[in-house]
Amino acid sequence: MGIDTFDFTPDPISLLESNRNLGYSIEEAISDLIDNSISAKATNISYEIHPNNGQPYFLLKDNGLGMSNADNELVDSFRLGSKNPLEERDPSDLGRFGFGMKTASLSQARILTVITKKKGYNTLAFSLDLNFIRDKGKWLLRTVDDDLFEAEFDYLSNLDSGTIIRWDDWDRAPNSEDDLLALNSQINDYLSVCFHRFIEKGISICCHDYSLESCSPIPFGEGASQFSKIPLAKNNKAKQTSYILQHPKNWEEDYENISRFNSFRLFDGFERQQGIYIYRCDRLLTPRGGWLGLIKKGNAAKLARVVIDYPNDADALWSLDVTKTNASIPYEFKREITKLIDTTKKGSVRKIVRGNRNVNRSLSLNHSNIWKISDDREFNSYKYLVDTDHPIFRGLIDEKKIKEKDLKFLLKLISENLPVAKIIDNNDRDPSKHDRMLFQNKLSETDLEIAKILFQNQMKTDTKAVAFSWLLNFEPYCYCEEQLKKELL
Repeated sequence: MGIDTFDFTPDPISLLESNRNLGYSIEEAISDLIDNSISAKATNISYEIHPNNGQPYFLLKDNGLGMSNADNELVDSFRLGSKNPLEERDPSDLGRFGFGMKTASLSQARILTVITKKKGYNTLAFSLDLNFIRDKGKWLLRTVDDDLFEAEFDYLSNLDSGTIIRWDDWDRAPNSEDDLLALNSQINDYLSVCFHRFIEKGISICCHDYSLESCSPIPFGEGASQFSKIPLAKNNKAKQTSYILQHPKNWEEDYENISRFNSFRLFDGFERQQGIYIYRCDRLLTPRGGWLGLIKKGNAAKLARVVIDYPNDADALWSLDVTKTNASIPYEFKREITKLIDTTKKGSVRKIVRGNRNVNRSLSLNHSNIWKISDDREFNSYKYLVDTDHPIFRGLIDEKKIKEKDLKFLLKLISENLPVAKIIDNNDRDPSKHDRMLFQNKLSETDLEIAKILFQNQMKTDTKAVAFSWLLNFEPYCYCEEQLKKELL
């Protein structure tokens, strides 16, 4: 019995309309276009959003190698799956599936036009128009009237080579000019992080005439310290590096640091940028960080960052998706990476708890925290109570600065009215503000007055040096050692 065959060529408009919903955001779509520009050796890349009286269009320009239609080069660039992802490619090639230009563009607009010039060839332009394909029912490109794109042709005429991508019938663009303006800022932030390594190498990426600045999720220099750097044991092509960031309070010591700190608080805020940053050929795939399901985000790990670098010939192992915005940790690496995360997290905790200062560990720290946390199992909740037996309060009582009965009543009142809900809300908005309030470099007059009372009381049983060391066990005194030396010694 012979084998029957059946033609299952997909309906063009059905497939293309379906591909519009692969999950690209506007910034991810533009990133995919920039990948192509970088792979084409472009050194100058710019994008523009034009309101155009309610009919907005988008342009991306580069001075890359361009394309001709010799051997159908330009036409092939429009084919879905124009590259086999299993084929060996140049180590610097940021492409993968041969879908990027088409799927990224059509996720935003219904008409994709490519105007391109290769050195030694004339400028060419073709459009992939969903409305045209729907009417014809065939996989057809159409040529472009030079007069309609005069500005784009003129631009390329001044270059040896280059390419312009244009989106028209941009049906997923914001409705108003104000929204388009806000969109520019959103895209700039994303691209400055995603391509920060390329910007640092000298590739210019501009929004209109504004040049994007590099914005690494790891503030190098004095902003972070390298914790470890090791190749993944089962695949030496990939390496993992962990970092511990400075405590947020240290970013406020001078104006330059304040500016740098603010630049690393993109997207969801400083604390939520903790996590794993995966780079493929220096292109950041996970600009928003996160722990990729290995651990939960939390305060303890907010200063922890793990960087993973892998080359493009390891794509299959890392399960890179079509949008190139997600990669999965290979199963065989999860235990190794989780171990590194755990170690890095412990380093983050030490920075947070000590505010990047050394606290005397030679004496007991049993009473270093004014607040006690009680786990109420009956109501499945935590209670936060002031520790009335804390040495600070005992010192005030012993020195007869306040009656014990009055003090305990006052502290009970404070404990029962702690604004937990407001604290949670503020922490969600900007957790770093709590850090800046907690770790002060200078004590207030009230703090100093209490410190003097405690110090004098402790010297009744200890030497001056021991009493001073004892005082440094407690917040906020442990962060202001130099100030206390001048006041007490």
